[in-house]
Parts: sequence; C-alpha cells; structure tokens
Amino acid sequence: MAENEKLECLRKLQDVLQEKFSLEQQVESLPADLKREESTLKAVEAEYEELQNLTEAAIQDVKSLSIQYEDAFQQRTTYEKQMEFLSTQREYEALSKQLEEAKIAEHTLLKQRNSRTKESEKLKKDTEAKAAEVEAQKAKVEEERTKVDTQLSGIQSKIAELEEKCQEIKNGTISDELYAKFSNIVRKKNGLGVVPVHGQVCMGCDRVLPVQFVIDLRQKQEHNEIDYCPYCSRIIWYEPLDPETEKNYIFEQLESRGTESKSSHKESAQESDSYDESMGMDGGFEDF
Repeated sequence: MAENEKLECLRKLQDVLQEKFSLEQQVESLPADLKREESTLKAVEAEYEELQNLTEAAIQDVKSLSIQYEDAFQQRTTYEKQMEFLSTQREYEALSKQLEEAKIAEHTLLKQRNSRTKESEKLKKDTEAKAAEVEAQKAKVEEERTKVDTQLSGIQSKIAELEEKCQEIKNGTISDELYAKFSNIVRKKNGLGVVPVHGQVCMGCDRVLPVQFVIDLRQKQEHNEIDYCPYCSRIIWYEPLDPETEKNYIFEQLESRGTESKSSHKESAQESDSYDESMGMDGGFEDF
C-alpha cells in the first residue's frame, strides 16, 4: 500500500500537539499559587484598612472624651468654689446635688477616657502588626509573581517553538482548515486525533464500521486522502494486521460476541457521538 503523506504528517502533528496542549494546560494552572497569595494579600489589606478605621475612631473618641472630661472637671471645681459663698440650707442642698452629679459625670468620663485610651493604644499596636503582615504578604506575592513569570516565559517560549514545528510539518501538505479541525480533535479527544482501523473496528471509539466504508477508506488511503470515523469523528486510517489478528476485528466475529459486546460498543458511542458540532465539522467527511 502506498504511503499516505497526509496521514504521516497528521501522526507527527499529533505528537507535537499533545505536548503543546499539555504545556498550555500548565500555563492555565501555573498561576494558581500566585492567585492564592494575591487573595491572601487582599484579605490582609482589608483587615489592615479596618484596623486603621477602628484606630482613627478610637483616637477621635479619646479626644472627644478628654474635652468632655475637662468640662466636667471645670464644672465640679466651680461648684466646689461656690460652696464657700452659700448662705442658706436650701442653696446648700441644691448645690450639693449639682456637685455630686458633676463628680459622677467627671468620674464616668475619666473612666471612659482611660478605657478608650487603652483600646486606642492596643488598636495602634494591632495596626502596626497588621501593616507588617501586609508588607510580608506583598513580598510573598512579588516572589511568587517573579517565579511564575519566569516559568511562564520558558513554557511560552517552548509553546512557540512547538507551534513553529507544527507549521513546518503541515507546510505544503496539510491545509490550514484541516490543521484547525485536527487541532480541535486532538484537544478534545485527549490527545488522540488520528487512530487506526483494525478490521472493521475504529480503535478510537471501538465501534464497528460498515464493510463498504472500510473498503472506501482503504481506497482513499491509497490516493493520499483521509476520512473521519462516523461515530467519534477522529481521523482514521486502515492498519493491516496479520490474518490471525485481523479476524478478531471483522464484522462476523464481532457479531458473534453477543449482547455484551454490543452493549459495550453502545456505551462507548454515547460519549463519542456528540462530537460533530463541537469539533467544528459540518457533518460531512470531505477530504482536504
């Protein structure tokens, strides 16, 4: 049987595309650690901002309480001085009540100011500690970003080399349209875009092909043409086997295996029959 140049090119392309798509998956998954570090940084920065707001609010409260305390202190002092100039019991009782209320207000405000001052000082320390945590996390992010950028640069360079290799392989033999379809098949069929036919069986989906279809496939193959499996849409080629091996893949032998074998083929088809549209094919099996 004459060598089919297109099939040879497609086999070579398949190997290169498998490696290329594997690297592209690495490109997608590689920034995962960086994204986690960036997410942690955002959370730490949010905590830092909240602490800053709490600290500022505490500082303002301390200022306000200090002013109120000074007013209460002055009021209490004033009442104490007035006590020296009282002349009646009624005046004494009224002023004593005001003085007692002023003392309570002064003591309460002093207690509140001192408590809020302690809170403010603790918040300041927590804010400073969180600021240091933010800086440490920023350093982690930058370190991871540098690491990812370096790795990505190397992988993308390798991908570019593989793409150039694909162009060299297909040049003059595989059309751009066929290359695009084949690339899509390889990507969606777990790296297997071109598979052999043994007897009447597609080795990609394990489905039995019609006898005439296999005959036509062999003739096309001899004329440097290609065809697709009508079930899984992979590109197929007929691979001759020794008679003893091939007889296990002919229609009569497969039919004799009974219901269990048919059920197995049907299950395999459920996954593969959904291909035509997703692979960008138009439902026909035209040659390129």
